[in-house]
Amino acid sequence: MPPSENPPPYSAVSREHTEGINERRDNERLRLVVGIDFGTTYSGVSFVGTEGRQAKVLEDVLCVREWPGPGRQGDYSWKTPSRLAYGHENPSEDGADDDDNDAPDNCYGFEVAPNMKSYSWMKLLLDPLQREKHDDPTLSQFVGNGVLACPPNKKSVDLCADYLTEISRFAYKEMVKKLGQEMVKETPMDFWITVPAVWSDKAKSDTLRAVRKAAQQAKVQIHQDSHCFLISEPEAAAVAVISALTQGNSQSQIKAGDNVLVCDCGGGTVDITTYEIAAVEPKLQFRELQVGTGGKCGSTWIDRHFMNWMEQKFGKAYTDLSLEIRGPTSRFMKDFEGFKRDFGKFNNPAKRYKLPLSLRGVARSKNYDDRNSYVILHNEDLKSMFDPVVAQIFDLLEQQRSNATQQPQSKPIDLVLLVGGFGESVYLNDQLRAWCQGHGMRLICPEHAQSAIVRGAALSGLHEIQPISRRSRRHYGFELAEAFDRRRHKAEDAFYDDWDGRKMASGNMYWKLNKGDIVNDTTSIEFTFISLVRDGRSSTIDVYACDLDEAPDHVRDQGVKKLAEIRVAFDELDLSQEPTKIVNGTVLNQIETDYSINFGHRRGVLEFTCSSKGHKIGDTTVRFDGQSFQDAAEGVGAASGDTHAPHCAMQ
Repeated sequence: MPPSENPPPYSAVSREHTEGINERRDNERLRLVVGIDFGTTYSGVSFVGTEGRQAKVLEDVLCVREWPGPGRQGDYSWKTPSRLAYGHENPSEDGADDDDNDAPDNCYGFEVAPNMKSYSWMKLLLDPLQREKHDDPTLSQFVGNGVLACPPNKKSVDLCADYLTEISRFAYKEMVKKLGQEMVKETPMDFWITVPAVWSDKAKSDTLRAVRKAAQQAKVQIHQDSHCFLISEPEAAAVAVISALTQGNSQSQIKAGDNVLVCDCGGGTVDITTYEIAAVEPKLQFRELQVGTGGKCGSTWIDRHFMNWMEQKFGKAYTDLSLEIRGPTSRFMKDFEGFKRDFGKFNNPAKRYKLPLSLRGVARSKNYDDRNSYVILHNEDLKSMFDPVVAQIFDLLEQQRSNATQQPQSKPIDLVLLVGGFGESVYLNDQLRAWCQGHGMRLICPEHAQSAIVRGAALSGLHEIQPISRRSRRHYGFELAEAFDRRRHKAEDAFYDDWDGRKMASGNMYWKLNKGDIVNDTTSIEFTFISLVRDGRSSTIDVYACDLDEAPDHVRDQGVKKLAEIRVAFDELDLSQEPTKIVNGTVLNQIETDYSINFGHRRGVLEFTCSSKGHKIGDTTVRFDGQSFQDAAEGVGAASGDTHAPHCAMQ
């Protein structure tokens, strides 16, 4: 790949860590680009080589399709379920003891049987805010036991790494089968991992920690100059679909100046982001028009409505059945999944859908055939399950459409791109097409919508396609002390400065970047702190963030959350040149320190630097809230001679 002027995305260490990456690439002509779509409900892997890349298009990106397990539909599947069952928690059915030297294998994806103890939706554990949004007491009933749960003695990063280990091993074998052992082993790889647009900065950091740990555990041989990067899911989808629609520089579907809304309808969530197309030739360029939005209205919510319908219709005859018979991975629910996918294909209001299920004591009715043991769904039944979910998607679309018209020099949204597994639903397509036509927009659902994100991730890395600018998804700022003013400050915030004894007030928020602000490759916030350092050791500064539309004034106000802690060690600084006092027997140094957070380095990067008197301070550690300092240093930006693990650019 050609060198880039910028360091890799999501760097949360000093700039020096990233400076060598581009230099090492100067003499390289061949790389493999791997896309990994780690999803809430399903995950996928794609790959493509950089050789002759000027001719490479979306169709050249290969997807892993032959995922193992009896649960998949047919011989091929674009993705495999994001579900993991540990071997040690699922003893063999015959009761035989496992060989002490041969621990039972873990099962993942389609291999996980309904009766296994398993874990799912583990991705959301990486972002506590997203977990809180999705967790509720009834979730396990619809998704299965183990949803949003973590095994004893494991952290969320460990669980995600264990799942990614399994899919990495299989994907590696598939790449070897398609490309050959030598090419896969000896060619540097760029791994592009997709993350939700709403992902917090800590979640991005932990995603990369999980990826690196998975690579170490998988023990597959990869080139030592391989690297990991992150890309947001809507950006990956936009690259895939827009690149395909403008192939050969065609502007019949999309042209420069168009506003394009990407609607990613997945299993758990729907995420929506709008982009303005800046150019389609000689290279695709686009900018984020507004902050994206999302909601809990993915296809699993239709499953919820179906299970509630079953309980209302058949009561205990249904709920007393074991989860192996009626649970999320049961044959019964897989049959419903097929009907859910096909709903809307047939222009026949009288069509009925029959699901085999034996229900004791249930008499023949409109919805049950007791002679043949069939649950019978009518068109209006399925419609009642789909419509509440579709209505929520309409609300999200309307919110983006309305916001787009309020932008400076705004123009309406021209096109809606529907992607994701749920995006392939015929009924959803028909409903959204009618809605779009009613608002003067076109709707396009690309072929294989479920694979758009994973293929777009690889294509983006291949051609280095990225937005010209993005919108900040949150406010970023710092807590500063001010001279105490009893008219503005609370007594509980008062304190006396150790250096000069002045009465000060703590807790005042200063927001340096606001939600919705345009972020490009030059966006940074710079600030100077005068730190009081005891015994010449170190100083820490807290960085705060807020997702609310209006940022609060005080650190204790609702919505203000600690984002990260920057710890700076002054061991190499000549403190004799700094102002010094002895207070209560302790040596205090007053050190003026300049901090910078760069937001614009490729794909929404946060890059931290620190200096004093114009000289960079190399011993700077960034710890995101909820991490230990060991977590902050482990696996992401740390150098390693391990030939199994790629270098990760940190967030």
